[in-house]
Amino acid sequence: MYQKPTVPRSIGGVLDDTLQLFKASIPSCWLPALLVSLVTGVLSYAVIAAMPVTATLRSTELLARYRLLIGTFGIWYLVVIVLSLVLYGMLIVNVVAVSRGETPAFGASLAKAARRAPSLFLGSLIFGIAIAIGFLLLVIPGFYVWNRLQLYMVPLVTESQGPGESLGTSWRLVGGNWWRTAAVVTVVIIILFVLELVLGVLAGIIGAIGGGGLSGSPAVLAARMSLITLIVGAVVRIFTLPLVFAAFVAIYQDLQLRKGGGDLEARLGALSKG
Repeated sequence: MYQKPTVPRSIGGVLDDTLQLFKASIPSCWLPALLVSLVTGVLSYAVIAAMPVTATLRSTELLARYRLLIGTFGIWYLVVIVLSLVLYGMLIVNVVAVSRGETPAFGASLAKAARRAPSLFLGSLIFGIAIAIGFLLLVIPGFYVWNRLQLYMVPLVTESQGPGESLGTSWRLVGGNWWRTAAVVTVVIIILFVLELVLGVLAGIIGAIGGGGLSGSPAVLAARMSLITLIVGAVVRIFTLPLVFAAFVAIYQDLQLRKGGGDLEARLGALSKG
């Protein structure tokens, strides 16, 4: 069983907490993670299936037709974004519950995440705009802002903070711990890359063998590859999404302990001077 730390941890300790929390959270997180894959994958498959693929079309013509389809499916893209955010919120609710030794119920966690949907959407919009502005300013500011704000979903969902307040909480907690946070996230990204690569290759091989290899018309090949991508994504996200949110929660809880200890030390210092 996962034991929530009561004191700040080293970088290695936070990574160990992430992996332990990930393993403990899988039973309650695999279904929301699978639903995210299905929600996003079905839309992608519908778009690809609706796009005529023939050998006579040039790449520029295919791109133009794809842009037209994006306009056609525009409302569905918005629906998928909202549903995905709700499921992300559900994953955070479940991971936090597991970190507290609780067993989250599917309906209760879904209802809690759904209530936070408007705030999740607005917070994610502000987050995306801030990151975009940062990357427009010669890339490096984009990475800096992204690292400072990336934990915003945790307080937004589990502490019912507003979009601005949750972004401010992430900014405050990561402040002074930027490199520590970046180091943990970088290792998690490497783990995710290896995991996705291994699972993707295995699923691709199985899909290619089971689907008749690379024979067939371009349209058939495109449909087959999109279906394989949908299946691969569904399998991979069962593991990767819980790991991502386990990392966010582990980092967030560690930074809370660090900031709490720092605030207490500052208050005690002020009292001693008084």
